[in-house]
Amino acid sequence: MFNHILFALGANPTGGTPGASGGNSWFSLVFMLAIFVVFYFVLIFPESRRRKKLQKEVSEMKPGDEVLLASGIMGTVEHIENNIVHVRSLDSKFKVAKEFVSQVKKPGVAK
Repeated sequence: MFNHILFALGANPTGGTPGASGGNSWFSLVFMLAIFVVFYFVLIFPESRRRKKLQKEVSEMKPGDEVLLASGIMGTVEHIENNIVHVRSLDSKFKVAKEFVSQVKKPGVAK
């Protein structure tokens, strides 16, 4: 495996002079950097934006808002105390941690 890494960086794994494979060392480095940039903008950046938006919605949550819990239960917020949300769903009442709220919908706002 180490030989593959050396080869990708342009070194000759048989012990020859470094860069003996031609100008592939810069190309390989630029290619790996390009893959990292694509991964960042396709996977990491959108997820962090979604997480920040959800954190903002949960921090602004108030009684009367409809919520979707991580377990799939939908309900209405009755009241909030510290890190606990009291949710009512039909005839049931739940106490859940704020971390388990996966979506917040304000009343009268279509999503």
